[in-house]
Amino acid sequence: MKHNKKLLMAILWSAMGASLILFVATRFNVYAFLSIFVTAALALAWWGMNFPITETARRNTHLGVVGFWTLIFGLLFGPFPVPKKPQYVVGEVHRFSEMEHGWGRMYSGALGPQIANHGRVYTDPEEVNGIGGARGKSPSFVTGYPLARALFGGASALDGYRGVEKHGGEPAAPVKYPWVNYESEARGTKLGWNKGDMLLPEVAKQLGYEKARYTPEENSLMVKGIGKWLGSMDVAIAEVDPRWFYSHDFITKGTPLPLEEVKELKYAIQLFVDQDWTRVHNDPGNSWWSVAKSGQAYSTSAWQAVRLAAMLRDMGYVARVGFGGINYDSVESPISVYSGKGEYGRLSDAVVPSAGGLRFKSASVLTNFPLKAGDPDQGYGITRMCANCDRCARACPVSSIAMGEPTVENGVNMWQVDKDKCVRFRAGNLGGNCCNECLRVCPYNKPDTLFHRLGNYMIAHSPVAPYLFGSVRGVGLEDWLDFDYSSEAGHVKNRPARWVQENPGFKMQFPYYVGNYIYTEEDRSTAEAWAAGEGAKMGKVGLTYKGVEWGKIEPRLLDANGRSRNVHHDFEKGALPAELPLPGKTISKEEAQALLDSGQAFAGGSNHTDANVFPPRSPKYERGVLTYKEAAKKWKEEK
Repeated sequence: MKHNKKLLMAILWSAMGASLILFVATRFNVYAFLSIFVTAALALAWWGMNFPITETARRNTHLGVVGFWTLIFGLLFGPFPVPKKPQYVVGEVHRFSEMEHGWGRMYSGALGPQIANHGRVYTDPEEVNGIGGARGKSPSFVTGYPLARALFGGASALDGYRGVEKHGGEPAAPVKYPWVNYESEARGTKLGWNKGDMLLPEVAKQLGYEKARYTPEENSLMVKGIGKWLGSMDVAIAEVDPRWFYSHDFITKGTPLPLEEVKELKYAIQLFVDQDWTRVHNDPGNSWWSVAKSGQAYSTSAWQAVRLAAMLRDMGYVARVGFGGINYDSVESPISVYSGKGEYGRLSDAVVPSAGGLRFKSASVLTNFPLKAGDPDQGYGITRMCANCDRCARACPVSSIAMGEPTVENGVNMWQVDKDKCVRFRAGNLGGNCCNECLRVCPYNKPDTLFHRLGNYMIAHSPVAPYLFGSVRGVGLEDWLDFDYSSEAGHVKNRPARWVQENPGFKMQFPYYVGNYIYTEEDRSTAEAWAAGEGAKMGKVGLTYKGVEWGKIEPRLLDANGRSRNVHHDFEKGALPAELPLPGKTISKEEAQALLDSGQAFAGGSNHTDANVFPPRSPKYERGVLTYKEAAKKWKEEK
């Protein structure tokens, strides 16, 4: 009997040792981690019940337990160096066309007629006329909800205040900004900060002198202080890389943006507005509230940036504002990354810990005002964390987020989201409109508490924490410690993923001519068959994720073949018309080439071959491999 007890004792201790080995061998799997505690507890309990415990044994046990927890504490909270920010640029980078932005492709019709009509959510003529028909516009996924209309309308009202310079053909009529040099134009004489500004003494004192010198460092501290005072969660400052500027403008439907027009814009100031943790967390994802959150953050950040830019222009500098929806001259994410505020994550977007991870919307001010930029090499361990976490990919209703390793696209090594799948679902979502799932489940989306700050510290410094919290294709501590079971979110139930689909056999015809732009065969969606329901299976129907069952689609919403009837779930009377017009038209290859050669039309996203880019690419910045620092330095010296 005693022999059997000793044997079992040896088995339990061996199991604990095996769990420890397994923990390391499986790259710190959370189940192996938990099994260490379970087997150790069983071994200690068995030991205490069946064997005499001497003082020496008790002392050694205490030392072992203290040593174990000291090791764990050291691995999780030790001041290990933060991993270097990855070198994302590994090849030749071409400027991105705003017409190739997901929303640009949807609105322009490159994804097909059903989604080009942005999943019209009303089919009743009276409702259509009441909302947008009187102005000749059908209600869209943005304007289909009163709160979203009000909030996005707030951003649209600021269009004319973006700047007085016409970049890429827009804005056509800049609006005068009252009390700011009356015309909101740059003064002929450059001024320093207002001597009555009470922030200035604080900045001067911080730098160790009494009187303002108007140095780039001082200017940056002032801009950051004012930006936060205006309500921004944080303020990012970066030196501009000219490859961030869109090659073609969306508002003017494809007008090129020559770099000569923006050569004065050397610095980028980025402001962040929170979409609110409570709203993000309690939004079931496929809802009307999702698009309202975007509108709130876009309009608020736009108002902050417009005022900051007006101040800079009144001081004698050029300042150009970019804000949402699609009122940007440049891509926003690299500003967040190379200002030292964030890194690229699995969502192929910038994760900024000081702005709620992915929870923010941003606006930017591009200017020639002398500034000291943030450290572009500053890392946070975000890319490393995302490599070990796939919660956003698991939660995506239409599997548009990559589960595997980063890939190289347009010379940048990062995870690539299938933007056509993503925007099709967000614009044509029949359960509300837009989406929220990736934001809601991201580990960086937490209230700014001490607990969350400790988590961010561990993820950035600890060599073990990213594996424990993430656990790709499995369950990590982040899943166990999530807020999804809190009292606030316990009532949330996801609906099945349903979206507007194209008719069976749909195939987009190219060349496709809309506005000033020509989409070619190179612009075909990789998800085209999926857009017509082929292999789509209406999203993750039947999936149970974190205790939430997505359920089945109601029969009334399906046709005889099991496809969506494109009926809005709140409007049972009818379906979208079988044939909807496209905003543009299909033309022949010969017609397209003649228009391009004559300069009457333009083409060429970053995915185009050189021969199909109109106007041609810049040989100075889009040829050869240039790192961010090299490109930014060249641009800063550009006269």
